[in-house]
Amino acid sequence: MTIAMEYGKGVVALPEAVLSYLDKASPLALRLFLLLASDRSLRENFSLHDTAKDFAVTPQEMEQALNFWVNAGLVSLSAEESKEERRSAKKMPAVSVSAKTADNGESVTVVTGGMPNYTGKEIEAMMQGDESLALLVEECQRIAGKMFGVHEITRLLGMADYLRFDHGSILLLFAYAGKIGKCSVAYVEKIATSLVNEGITSYAEVEAYLSAKEKQHTLEGIVRKLTGVSQRAFSAKEKKFLAKWSELAFSESLLTLAYEVTVDNTGAFSFPYMNKVLLNWHEAGYTTAEEVNAVLLSYRAKKEQDTDKSFDVDEFFEAALKRGRMMMEETPNTQS
Repeated sequence: MTIAMEYGKGVVALPEAVLSYLDKASPLALRLFLLLASDRSLRENFSLHDTAKDFAVTPQEMEQALNFWVNAGLVSLSAEESKEERRSAKKMPAVSVSAKTADNGESVTVVTGGMPNYTGKEIEAMMQGDESLALLVEECQRIAGKMFGVHEITRLLGMADYLRFDHGSILLLFAYAGKIGKCSVAYVEKIATSLVNEGITSYAEVEAYLSAKEKQHTLEGIVRKLTGVSQRAFSAKEKKFLAKWSELAFSESLLTLAYEVTVDNTGAFSFPYMNKVLLNWHEAGYTTAEEVNAVLLSYRAKKEQDTDKSFDVDEFFEAALKRGRMMMEETPNTQS
């Protein structure tokens, strides 16, 4: 059997290399490639939003389909400014980065207005003028596991150009976002803007801030596992408890023991009660679960000798606090 191609008046030419991607490309990616190959006007003024609307998909899905062919090397993105970019530039309010004095007398940096918007030509010029910017974009794309569109690259460059973060700090932010499963340019930009407003701009400050956040994130995971609070977000009051526990660096074993004491003595989990347990132990000088268990066993044994009294956890707290204060009073003052 012989098949004849009936082209009619129009012919769409496709590169032979596309054949090797037929089993890898999604149906959306294949449709997009055929459309791009057949419509020159679309290629010259491509709008991610409008094309996604025509295909009845989200802009994110359309961007993913486009990036498939970019990664395959069969499509390249021009830096030429589009009408859509010009419209976005007009709508984007100017960003303002200024220094102000806080109520406590400290100088803080405040960011107001929107982030800058660069055209394709400006992005191309920036990367040609500073090769490290191109490397920064490439590494952030690797961490995020995707190719960035022009809008995302604009946001990324704005962190370096306007917020004045060094490239190492930006990579730290992307690495942190990746660890917690929120590795998007929008999320990283949100953190970066917040840090600038708090006066945190140097690499060392960013590293310290993220280290504290990672500890708190780990702590939240431990508490969720213990309490079964897996779906809902923590309330503002609960977050204050978690922040305090993170600050005092309570170990997982100590948190577990405090949770067990809370449930055993109240019949249910209670953030305020568990907080009371942990802070009393901390003030009494107990830093490990082993130390607390040893004291609990000793105290229970002593109470069992007195058949007229039962073990009272609140009474134990008071005894622990008293012991802690006595130890502090007995410690000689070594300061001159």
